[in-house]
Amino acid sequence: MKACRQWEQLIVEYVDGVLQEPHRQSLEDHLATCMGCAEAVETQRWTKQAVAQLERGHAPAHLSRRIQHHARASWGRQRTMRLLSRVSVAAALAAAMLLAFWWSNLRPNVTSLVPADEPTIAQAIVQEYLGAMHNDGFSDPSLQLLARETQLQILRLEPTTP
Repeated sequence: MKACRQWEQLIVEYVDGVLQEPHRQSLEDHLATCMGCAEAVETQRWTKQAVAQLERGHAPAHLSRRIQHHARASWGRQRTMRLLSRVSVAAALAAAMLLAFWWSNLRPNVTSLVPADEPTIAQAIVQEYLGAMHNDGFSDPSLQLLARETQLQILRLEPTTP
């Protein structure tokens, strides 16, 4: 029979003698009715006694050396992995900084031919056009000529229908 799953840890503590009073009393009440848990208690007690009777001899020298060797190798691998992870993080940060430096300083600078405070011809035409919607025409004669030339260029590019 198997012990009830919810009582397994309490059974181990009960056999070790560390189970607190409220839990101990409820486990003892349960043990009176459950054969699986009662058998688990007996098995735990037998195992504890068997382990206590084992001879406390020393491990053979070759086994001790192998354990120490594996422990040192494991520690060395862990140290190497920590070092590699630090180096890889540092390399990634350096690459990101180099890319940011290149992007901000080495890419070609595009300068505007028109100063920022002066509107372009297209902006002036649009502004005058918006104003013309209220005034029925452009007020500046040079803009009137530019608008006509632009309209003629657009008409020449449009396909004619036969």
